Order: sequence, then C-alpha cells, then structure tokens
Amino acid sequence: MGRRGVNTRKGILRATLPVLRRLPPRTALRAVDAIGRLDYRLVPSLRKRYDEAIRTHAATLGEDWDPSRIGPELSANQVRSRVRDMLLDDRTDAQLHGLFRVEGRELLDEAVGRGRGVVLLGNHFGAHMLMAYWMIWQGYAWRMFGERPRSISKLMAAQFATEGPLGQSRLFVSRKANPAEAAGAILRAARVLREQIVLSIASDVRWPTPPNAPARFLGRSYTFSSTWVTLAAMSGAPVVPAYCLIEPDGTYAIEFEAAFSVPREAARDESLAAHWVQHGLTLIEERVRRDPANSIDYFFWEEDEARPRASGPPMAAAG
Repeated sequence: MGRRGVNTRKGILRATLPVLRRLPPRTALRAVDAIGRLDYRLVPSLRKRYDEAIRTHAATLGEDWDPSRIGPELSANQVRSRVRDMLLDDRTDAQLHGLFRVEGRELLDEAVGRGRGVVLLGNHFGAHMLMAYWMIWQGYAWRMFGERPRSISKLMAAQFATEGPLGQSRLFVSRKANPAEAAGAILRAARVLREQIVLSIASDVRWPTPPNAPARFLGRSYTFSSTWVTLAAMSGAPVVPAYCLIEPDGTYAIEFEAAFSVPREAARDESLAAHWVQHGLTLIEERVRRDPANSIDYFFWEEDEARPRASGPPMAAAG
C-alpha cells in the first residue's frame, strides 16, 4: 500500500476507535472490516492497485484468483491488521473466548513440554499481533524478539514494559543498533529460550546485512533475516510455525503447526541457514496460496522496495 493511503486509514481509525470500543468486540471488528470494504468500492485508485497486485501474484503463483472477490476481503483485512489488538481493552474473558478459534494448541503445548523453550515462528500474514495478545492472555511464558510495536492494547503494553534479565523490554531491538548491540540482543534471546520461555520471532523480515540469507518469496528474490535460524540452532529449541487468520465475521483463527528442529550446524553453515530460511518462507507462501486475502502487505512489497530503508541489524519487524 502507498504510504499516503496507510496514513489516511490510520487517521480514520484513530478518530473512530473511541466509538468502536463501546461496541461488542465482534461488532466493532465487523465495523472495521466494513471500512476496508467501503474503501475498495469507493476509491477507484485503491481498487485498481489491489486488483493489479492480485492479478500479478496470481499469475506468478499459477493461481486462478478473482480480484473482485479477493480485493474487498484484502482491503478489509488490511484495515483490521492496522487496528491490532486495540479493540480488546476492558473485555470480559467470555467476550475474548468468542473471538478466537484455536487449532493445534496441543502441538504448541507438546513443544513447550520438552523444556527447551520454543521458537514460535511468526510472520506478517494475517493478524500476527492478535496471536501475541492471545499468548499473553492465555498465560504462556512468552516473549517477542523484534522491534517494539506501537498502538497496542493495555494488556500488551503491560507485558512489553516488564524489566529484568528476562523481561520483554530488553528484547526489543532497533534497526539503528550497531553490531555489538545486535549480538547482545541475540544472546539475551538465547537466554530466554534456556529459561524455557516461548520466543516469537518473524521469519519474513527482509534485510540486506548479515546475519541473513537469500531466498525466494512470491516469485521474487530477496535477502531475509536468518536470526530465527541462528537462535533455533544455538538453543536446540523446537520451532513451531504459527499463524493468525482474520475472519470476516469479526473473529480470528490461530493455528499452530507441528514443531520441527533446526540442526546446530545451521548456526555456522550459511548454505544450511539459507535452506531453513527458504523453508520458513515456503510455509508462508503456501498459506498465501490458500488464503490470499490474508496476505496483508505481501502483494505490495514492490512499493516498499522503492522506498529507502534504514540500516541496522536484521531483526524481526514489529509489523
């Protein structure tokens, strides 16, 4: 999406959030969904951009996608993703239970039970911050390795303010950090895993400087952060791929997949690290094939590439 369009949507959402918070959560989220669908229908330039992006990626992946069906859903999901978890403040447990459908929780719990920590392999597919909210709400020993997200719920803000050697605040990283700061952050993340904590880190962060690896995603070549591979290889922690899908009825579907292990050699062998980076991206690409409306920003990465990026260590993006 163009930066102007994103900023306009953020402005509309900031203005309407106080009203939406007074509504039942599913009603509020369906209203946000409607904003995105209305954008698609009433703004010709936006509709054209969405339709062209959908057609381009359908041709690349060999899929038969109908832009007139996927476009409104993708537009709605883009707006839902901007809201993050900000509509979940001051909700009852009963209301929250009604928002989440969870599949594969037993796979996550089995990995946790191994006592080696867990690398929760995240991404920017769907509503990734809602999965973070769910992990905190459910009481998992959980941390996130990446840039600090802004505009979040009170529950998440309280978690992110935790201090100490294992606190969340020391696991936030900056793209402007120097190599020593980046290395220190990775060592702190490894310590968190040794303490049997679930550590979320995104597998789809594009980054031009080491530690990174080349890989293909949606028909194009990029270099991606390999930090998650390094941490999984160093710690021996099981890796659990996880996704949070945005549903049009105002709910979310959280799905955990079976754990896998990354061999210790991948921390030192660049070609082996590249193999695992590609594996993580292939898993996401399969999700995009099945549910392109939850691709969120992936179809617009070409626009992102045209904008200058800050230099720094390849860490997980806040999204």
